[in-house]
Amino acid sequence: MDMDHDRQMLIRAELSDLLESLRLTSFDTNPLQFLVRLEAIRQTAVAHHFSAVAEIAGVFEASMSRVIEHGGADSVVSSFTGILGDAIGCQQLSPSVTQSLLASIAVRLPR
Repeated sequence: MDMDHDRQMLIRAELSDLLESLRLTSFDTNPLQFLVRLEAIRQTAVAHHFSAVAEIAGVFEASMSRVIEHGGADSVVSSFTGILGDAIGCQQLSPSVTQSLLASIAVRLPR
C-alpha cells in the first residue's frame, strides 16, 4: 500500500467535506460563517501542502471582499466552488494548471 497516496486521499476527503460545508452556507445570510469556512479550506490546504487549493481559496476570499462592496455573490460563489472542487480532485497541480483554473474563473464570471 502506498501511504502517501492514502494520505493524499484523506486530505482530499477532508477538503471535500469542508467545501461541502461551504456550499451549504449562504453568503448572503451569514457572510461571517461563510468566510470562516472558506478560511478553514485555505488553512487546511496550506497545512497539507495543497498550494493550488490554498491559492484558489485565497483569491476566492479576496473576491468575496469585493462582493461585500459591489454585490454578485451567487455567481462568484458558484464559480469558485466549482474551481475549488476541480482543484481538490486533481492528482497533480502544477503552477500552470493552477493558473489555468484561476483563468477559467474569469471566463465564468459575468462582466
